[in-house]
Amino acid sequence: MADTDDPRKPHRKAHSGRKAEKKDAKKKKFLDNDVQAARLRNPKAFAIQSATKAERQFRRTQDIKSKGFHVPTVDRTPARPPPAVVALIGPPKVGKTTLLKCLVRNFTRQKLTSINGPVTLISGKKKRITFIECNNDINNMIDIAKIADLALLLIDANSGLEMETFEFLNICHVHGMPRMMSVLTHLDLFKNKKTLQRQKVFLRKRIAVEIPRCEKMFYLSGVLYGEYLKNETHNLGRFISVIKYEPSSWKKSHPYVFVDRIEDVTDPESLSKDPDCNRTVCLYGYARGGALKKDSYYHIPGCGDYLIKNIHFLPDPCPLPDKQKKRSLNEKERLIYAPMSGVGGIVYDKDAVYIEMKENQVQQKDEDEKPSDKLLRSIASVHHPIDEKIKAASFQMFPGEEPLVDGDALSSDEEDNQNKDEEEEGDEEVDNENWEDDDKWEIEDEDSSDEESEPEMKKENGVKKRKVTFADGLNGNVSDGSDDENDTTAKKKRKIEAGDNLKEDDIEMGQAKWKENLMQRAADDFYERQKESCSLQKLVYGQKQTADSEDSDSGDELGGLFYLAKHEKEKKQAQGDNALDCTKFINRVPRDWSDENVRRMIKDCFVTGQWHDKDDAEHLLNDDNDDELYGDFEDLETGVVHQGRKTKPESDSDGESDDEEKGEKKDSKENKEKRLQEKRMEKKKKLKEQFNQMFDDSEGRSYHEDLKMEADAQGELNKTEFEGLDDELRVQFEGYRPGLYLRLEVENMPCEFIRNHDPSYPIILGSLLKGEEKMGYLQANIKCHRFYRKNNKNLILKSRDPLIISLGWRRIQTAPIYYTVDHNMRCRYLKYTPEHRHCMAAFWGPITQQKSGVLGVQKVHEISDHFRIAAVGSITEVNQVTQIMKKLKLIGYPREIFRKTAFIKDMFHSPLEVAKYEGAAIKTVSGIKGEIKKAQRTPAGDFRATFEDKILMSDIINLRTWVAVQVPQFCINVTSLLMPPEEKSHWQGSKTTGQLRFEQGLKAPVVADSNYTPIERKFKQFAPLVVPKNLQKALPFKDKIVHKRDKKSDPEAERVAVIKEPKEREIAKFMSMLKTVDKMKIKKENRAMWMRARAHHKEKRKDEAVHQQKIREMKKRIMRRRPAKTPDM
Repeated sequence: MADTDDPRKPHRKAHSGRKAEKKDAKKKKFLDNDVQAARLRNPKAFAIQSATKAERQFRRTQDIKSKGFHVPTVDRTPARPPPAVVALIGPPKVGKTTLLKCLVRNFTRQKLTSINGPVTLISGKKKRITFIECNNDINNMIDIAKIADLALLLIDANSGLEMETFEFLNICHVHGMPRMMSVLTHLDLFKNKKTLQRQKVFLRKRIAVEIPRCEKMFYLSGVLYGEYLKNETHNLGRFISVIKYEPSSWKKSHPYVFVDRIEDVTDPESLSKDPDCNRTVCLYGYARGGALKKDSYYHIPGCGDYLIKNIHFLPDPCPLPDKQKKRSLNEKERLIYAPMSGVGGIVYDKDAVYIEMKENQVQQKDEDEKPSDKLLRSIASVHHPIDEKIKAASFQMFPGEEPLVDGDALSSDEEDNQNKDEEEEGDEEVDNENWEDDDKWEIEDEDSSDEESEPEMKKENGVKKRKVTFADGLNGNVSDGSDDENDTTAKKKRKIEAGDNLKEDDIEMGQAKWKENLMQRAADDFYERQKESCSLQKLVYGQKQTADSEDSDSGDELGGLFYLAKHEKEKKQAQGDNALDCTKFINRVPRDWSDENVRRMIKDCFVTGQWHDKDDAEHLLNDDNDDELYGDFEDLETGVVHQGRKTKPESDSDGESDDEEKGEKKDSKENKEKRLQEKRMEKKKKLKEQFNQMFDDSEGRSYHEDLKMEADAQGELNKTEFEGLDDELRVQFEGYRPGLYLRLEVENMPCEFIRNHDPSYPIILGSLLKGEEKMGYLQANIKCHRFYRKNNKNLILKSRDPLIISLGWRRIQTAPIYYTVDHNMRCRYLKYTPEHRHCMAAFWGPITQQKSGVLGVQKVHEISDHFRIAAVGSITEVNQVTQIMKKLKLIGYPREIFRKTAFIKDMFHSPLEVAKYEGAAIKTVSGIKGEIKKAQRTPAGDFRATFEDKILMSDIINLRTWVAVQVPQFCINVTSLLMPPEEKSHWQGSKTTGQLRFEQGLKAPVVADSNYTPIERKFKQFAPLVVPKNLQKALPFKDKIVHKRDKKSDPEAERVAVIKEPKEREIAKFMSMLKTVDKMKIKKENRAMWMRARAHHKEKRKDEAVHQQKIREMKKRIMRRRPAKTPDM
């Protein structure tokens, strides 16, 4: 018992304490997945075992890494970018308008009943969005695809993908693919959840095939009270507001304006004379893409090319919030601007701001209208100014005398005195106005005598708007006598408070109330003026006054209400006063240039004279900053320090030789040299630091990173170069940058543009590069679209048939010629486009840069279930000439044959034609080659030819020639915007020949030579084979010729026909019926036997399957009971 008991304690593993922690740390050190630590601990385990495998792995790693690289581009996004254009695309009755209303309500908390045209709103603290709805007109889809930054594809889940969706996707593939988001609607029509889920998966996969960069798909489950669910709309709005957009290269190089408001500013007098005259139209919108230039051509899709008369930038009608302290927007910052829908509240113009007032305020204003307002309205209704009425008035002093007219009784002296008195009165009025301007009230004084300070009540669609003028750089009616300081103070003075908070008590102030707190208000105004940044350009040079100024058209008009009638006498007096410069003394006595003293006066005005130091060429060369270039410098490679030359001491310009002045000049020169030396050293240090930083840090950077750094540096330079300039001066250097709200004035617009305006059709003002307004021959690589088919048959395009082409900003109709390029670079004419492959097309049209997308549509006036896009491609070349050749075969026949020489006929009509083709190669149908030698005198058109072998009279000779094909110079613009609203989608230009024949019920002319006729060959009677008798005897027995004798009579024909009796015919008929019944009986028995055998085989297969299943189960039981195989030791 004692032997079996072990008194020693068993080992117990430590689970806690210092020892257990050390063991766990050691175990964790070896089990950790830190590859770098493991590589340092055991480098042999990570050594390269195979160089080939390591090379492949390295190449694969670099390929995967380089897939994410893109060519770095310079970021030209402005500080305040324009609103992003979001288009709602889809077939009719899919829910576009409903979704647009819900999105507007989600962002702005406003409910819109009807939406027309674009809607701009604030979606975030730094982002704005412009929504536009697209109908199913192909013209509308093409224009919106060119400007859209994001496209919402609305898909009816119950109907699936329709033709409009595929058409828009193909348009985007050609003109630049925007960001895409698909939205499924009508999901509440599915009653089965499994069916709904299958449809979602199918549509998601199908959209992923069409869209290369597929975004998230959203589901709108149903409609509640005429709107989509709030939570679903909110999620969609969040994705829209955070998505990032990258404009295409076409938009960057071709800036454009998406017009959100138009205004007809044509002279009313011209309209009264001719209602159909060309109009002057003002277009308003944000500048997008790149910087717009004033003196360049612009194209309006659906209208034509125009030259902009004036461009002005206006205050932003939908500005971003200035303060971004809070994470979300408050209610006041959720702005919306939709002037075509009557939403927005404020409308900005060049010289006025229109404020929309509510109905209750309008009614209250009408009830409490002041006498001054009535007087203003009565003045506005006057058509002729007062001075014209006074001039036209007459007075009869005595009966029987002629009536006196204004100006007859006054002498010229009295007129001059009167004019002086009027000028003094005008000066007093200006002084009074300046005195009133010094009173810094928030609201203008209604009793002011200035015509520009009078607000004008304007009524549009039952809502009155107040026209508020402001005295800034955009106002063209500011008087010339006002100072710039008065302009800046006027900006502070003309602030507009909310219309709801204005009260009559605040406006009507007493005469003594303005004297209160003068010191405090003066101090506040001083600090405000100090904060305000004024333009030094304006302060020094003032406003630019030219004859063709931008505001010249508005100089005779004050706020659209008063017209200035200038007196002819005042004009003459002003011209007489300003004819001579009174500040200069003009010597009427001519100078004697022979006098030496007189010539000495102008001696220094010439190059050979003695100039001032600041203008002397030698002094400027000596005093140039060459020391900065050729001063002391250190060679960075060798380290050798090179000493620069010293500058020469400057001489005194006045020639004074005082010692004190020389000492002072010497000290100043020494100080100047020291300062220059210090500047040079600082520049050298900076250059050396930059050099070291560039070459020291570039060792770890890749080529892609260097390109990215260069692009970032260029983008930062572009942003900071003109950042500190005033906007009026800045636009003169870089143009009107993206994000500015512009007013563009266009002249000579067709009257139909205003008369037939439809807000649902977008108006785009796209700029053209230099030379793109000219015409030329364009060559494109195109392909007939595989979806372009009708009645399940693929359609092809025919040369010279009219085709509507979308090219750049334009939509034109032209007649292309199709061709292909052979291996010898010959452009061979094609009558039709080939199927399933590309070909070339040449057409006459406006010059467009290469690689621009081309989209071809044959008809835009039809809305059918067929695919409307006929061809797609891109521009390859632009030229002024074309060389398309068409193959032409000339056929001739031999007249006489002399061994290898023959005379050919019926190929030419005159010896002149033969002379042109002497030496040309000809060929027979059988393949014998020849050459044209010389023409024959008679008959005309015959010629002598030689061949490589003797030809036959039955041979046909071919001459292959090439003839040039001219491209028709036919090109017209698609003017869909000029048509009435109900006909905008039915624009039709030139028709094809087939359409005209179909409409007129004509058939295509048939040329007899073009018809295929059956080949009728003459049957030749060959003579019987004659074998000599000696040869017959030598032939073997099986090949011997058997001579059959002709039978004189046919035994079958000699037999007598047997005619059966009626009884025999009945018996034969009965036997035939019995045979037929017997055959049917046997057939049925065979069918029944086959069915029994088939059922038997089926039962047998079932039994066999059961038997095999039992065998498999038995094998499984046996294999389970068998012991496992022991491993080999």
